[in-house]
Amino acid sequence: MNRIVDIHADDFALSENSDKDILQLCREEKLDSISIIPNLECFETAVANFLSIQEKSDKKILVSVHLNFMEGKCCAEKSLLPDLVDSEGFFTAYWGKLFIWNYIPSFREKIKLQLKTEILAQVRKCLDANIINKNAIRIDSHQHPHMIPLVFEALKEAVFELENDGYKIEYIRNTQDPILLYGGKDIFSMNTVKCLILNFYSIKVKNYLISKKLPVNYLCGVYFSGKMDSRLKKVLPKFIKKAEKQDRNIELLFHPGTMLKSELTREFKKEVFNEFHLSENIKIEYNTLKEL
Repeated sequence: MNRIVDIHADDFALSENSDKDILQLCREEKLDSISIIPNLECFETAVANFLSIQEKSDKKILVSVHLNFMEGKCCAEKSLLPDLVDSEGFFTAYWGKLFIWNYIPSFREKIKLQLKTEILAQVRKCLDANIINKNAIRIDSHQHPHMIPLVFEALKEAVFELENDGYKIEYIRNTQDPILLYGGKDIFSMNTVKCLILNFYSIKVKNYLISKKLPVNYLCGVYFSGKMDSRLKKVLPKFIKKAEKQDRNIELLFHPGTMLKSELTREFKKEVFNEFHLSENIKIEYNTLKEL
């Protein structure tokens, strides 16, 4: 990708209405890349709609696997994931639980194996759907749990297995949002805490990416998460200057797809996520992208 700024939309294949917004941005060539959720019910429809648009477009939009352990059903056999899903295969894991498990030695190995199994299943589902390139696989995750050391270790093992099978990894998101560049203004306390935790974990991720000769990018989208608005115009020049100095790219992370309340099926069991999916701020992010 010959650009410093990668304009990216997360959560494609979340719901039909959310996908309409992202697909419209794809038609208008407002996006450079998207992340697709492999394990929700609208996956197949989302793939077909996206590929139809790509066939008619001169701009190639890159697609990442948006690993999801937070919502919906697992892609692997549910009996192989006893600690991650319920009896019907719906995920019961959440960020805090994975965070705690990371520091309990007696849990780590069995959880890591279950995570690796599900990671491989989700990546292979995207490969089978021809929505990602087997020679340039891109990976990130829903709510960034892949940054937790336990989850990242599972991801590394999955990558090793994929590479042994002849696949190539092109990109793994390093969720490092440099909060000092924002100048201490518009501080959201929860987002600040998220940035500090993720930035701390990003050190090991960065070292792994360097060892694999994979790109190490900056991310802008955690500190302003859920409200990527006109403030970007003030901070983006700082990001570009820092990225040029460090020879990195910047991933501008948006969630521009508006979900309808009627689309909150049994797949969506976590109230805090549902509040985010239905937030009016998502429309702000969509409009910011239209004008960016």
